[in-house]
Amino acid sequence: MNLKALLLLQPGFMIRSGILVLCILSTLLVGYLHTLTGMAFEFHVFFILPVLVVSWFNGKRLGYGVAVLAALDWFIADRLLAGDQADVVPLIFNTAMRLAIFILGAWVIGGVRHVLLRESRIAREDALTQLPNRREFHERGLQAFAQAQRQGASFTAVFIDLDRFKEVNDTLGHDIGDALLTVVARIIREQVRISDIPGRLGGDEFALLLPNMGAQAASGYVEKLHNRLLAAMRENGWQVTFSIGVASYKVAPQDFDLLLKQADTLMYEVKNNGRDRVQQQEF
Repeated sequence: MNLKALLLLQPGFMIRSGILVLCILSTLLVGYLHTLTGMAFEFHVFFILPVLVVSWFNGKRLGYGVAVLAALDWFIADRLLAGDQADVVPLIFNTAMRLAIFILGAWVIGGVRHVLLRESRIAREDALTQLPNRREFHERGLQAFAQAQRQGASFTAVFIDLDRFKEVNDTLGHDIGDALLTVVARIIREQVRISDIPGRLGGDEFALLLPNMGAQAASGYVEKLHNRLLAAMRENGWQVTFSIGVASYKVAPQDFDLLLKQADTLMYEVKNNGRDRVQQQEF
């Protein structure tokens, strides 16, 4: 795993919860060790590290919570070390300054993480439809394809092109065209399984990769999708239909790009022979 992938790693809920618990426990442990070692040792770094880790993986708000805990823990440790004769005012002032530093650290780290994730998402996501763009579609598709090859599983690729979409843009305007593409993307998202990979390849062209789905299952799947898309067009009064090419393999082949080309070729055969239908072939 390279440094960029490590920085953008997004662990699941259970792992994030584990990180939060460990950071809280480590904060309490640092406070305890501080009371054992006394004032001679500097503990700034050990108190702020859990704050930064939580802010990075769990967000700024939880980072603020750990910041408050760390500052309070440090205050209690200093109070115990100083004894009853200590002046409380300097302790309170120092605690307030530490809290400000911790919160600033949480704000900066959480903000940087948010910007990095947003930029990464923008680079891989189609801005209009929020579907994976061509690059992300291809990368995720390669991963799923490699897994299907290892398992000897079936695999299907689907290419979808919108018929007469340009006429909608020319007659009704680009705002309506964008709304139409958004509806198409929504229906695709509602149709897909967790393992499926949808994508907008550009313009009015969409695609789907269906791991572990052979020709027979893909036929019903794509027919249902086609009917739902047509129903949405009729509902909105848009004179748009869909040319769909479906390439299926009983066992995933050796060449991923060839699979995509076969589905694309089938889709163009539909467009050149009357449009608005599904053409499927099992290879």
